[in-house]
Amino acid sequence: MSEDPTRPIRPGQYGSAGGHGPAGDWGPAGSAGPAGSAGPAGSAGSAGPGGSAGPAGWYGPDDGYRSPTARMPVGGYQGEAPRRRRGGRRGRRHRGLIITAITVVVLLILLIAADRVAAGIAENEAANQIKAQGFPVKPKVTIEGFPFLTQLAARDFHQVDIAADNVTEGPVDIASINATLHGVHITSGFNGATVDQLNGTALITFAGLSHAGGIGDGITLSNGGNGEVKASINLGFISGNAFAQVAKAGPHQISVRVVSAGGIPLSALGPLQSFTVTVPHLPAGMTIQNVSVTGQGVLIAIAGTNTSFSQ
Repeated sequence: MSEDPTRPIRPGQYGSAGGHGPAGDWGPAGSAGPAGSAGPAGSAGSAGPGGSAGPAGWYGPDDGYRSPTARMPVGGYQGEAPRRRRGGRRGRRHRGLIITAITVVVLLILLIAADRVAAGIAENEAANQIKAQGFPVKPKVTIEGFPFLTQLAARDFHQVDIAADNVTEGPVDIASINATLHGVHITSGFNGATVDQLNGTALITFAGLSHAGGIGDGITLSNGGNGEVKASINLGFISGNAFAQVAKAGPHQISVRVVSAGGIPLSALGPLQSFTVTVPHLPAGMTIQNVSVTGQGVLIAIAGTNTSFSQ
């Protein structure tokens, strides 16, 4: 009857019945033992010349080793501690890192969203204040730089852009105004500010200039080159071209004056002979610096230094 290969092997089970050849038992110094048993400490002697060691004489009775050919039971040997998987701890650590990374990303998104919302509220309030100070329309205000909240906490904004279209005041229609403010410092009570430097442009189209000057039908304005406005005149009884200069007349005014009529009587030109245009109230203390004539109309350069405004 064969042994169950999965049954645990008791110590010394095979130590006392090891068979040897006729002259090849194990002994203290290589001689055979009295009954084929192994030496006192289970150490192997030298085999005799005519026999090989038996299969069960490898270990001593008290060494506690198991046969190398015996299989471990499915549930392990009695008394053995279960082995832990190394992957469990590593997997938990990996999941923890993923959760931390996701949390950080979500917080950053929320902070960015809060920063942009706060910037939008401040931009809208600034636009309302500019209109309340006399500007004809509510402009678009953009506070540059990120993050906004740190600038607000310091009450210093590096750059603020102001833009408005179709700004009409009286007979004057400004097609567009674009200005950039550098170094805006809010007062401690948040009821005013000072501006280190600002610059921008305002455009009055030729049609807008003609309307502002009260020039009637039969006279069309365009770019005459050399910084002049060309007036093409076709009044039926008289026709020709006249040229007018456009210049700064004051902090908020420009002047238009005919310098060449080409033989046309000045009386026939009506208001085109000479007129002044007052531009709408410009925000943040901006004033006219110079005037130029482009293909689109009269371009007014506006600027200011160390200006201030308040509610």
